[in-house]
Amino acid sequence: MTLTSYRITRDGAERLLFLMHGYSAEQHHLASYVPLVDPDERFTAIAPRGPVPLPDGDTDGASWWSIDFETLEFQTDEFEGSLDTLERFVAAEAAAARVPLERCVIGGFSQGGYLALSLVGKAGAPTYAGVWAICCGLPEFSDPPIDLSNGGGRPALFQWGTRDPIVGADRADPVAQALGGGGWALSEHAYDMAHSQTIEMMIDARTWLAAIP
Repeated sequence: MTLTSYRITRDGAERLLFLMHGYSAEQHHLASYVPLVDPDERFTAIAPRGPVPLPDGDTDGASWWSIDFETLEFQTDEFEGSLDTLERFVAAEAAAARVPLERCVIGGFSQGGYLALSLVGKAGAPTYAGVWAICCGLPEFSDPPIDLSNGGGRPALFQWGTRDPIVGADRADPVAQALGGGGWALSEHAYDMAHSQTIEMMIDARTWLAAIP
């Protein structure tokens, strides 16, 4: 499956930044923050669109897996399918750009954050440059389970909202513990916000990205 994507190409950039949106958003969502988080244009940013359409024919956004909001159950087969598709997508984009996966940062918000953690923690995962996870929990539904003990000192940024009604604050500690205990160089930030993003958050992300070799 080929993913629709939006890219911000920087001439001479030797790194890639992959940004996955959340449920009902689309490929331009996180990409709109790229000029703020990477003002020195060190990264070419690539933002794919989730392959799963929204219910009721809504074409404004997309998802990575379907959610039943009455039962809060979701399609695990769609999650696994999106993860496999995304892994191939990242590898193909990196190869086309002639950028080693070791210089690719994987980031995402909400559903995209779950996928970012899954990509870097998947069995046999490449040694990506770092992971940036926003407003998400551990992907405990992944089969086989992810393993974040492969940090090896690589940078990880985890940002979450203390008033998040979608991904509760109780899910933040397990993420931080898994990343910190897994050998990642973890930067963790909590914000007085709901399930969203703030300029303060993106300024912190800018500092974090600038420190990645």
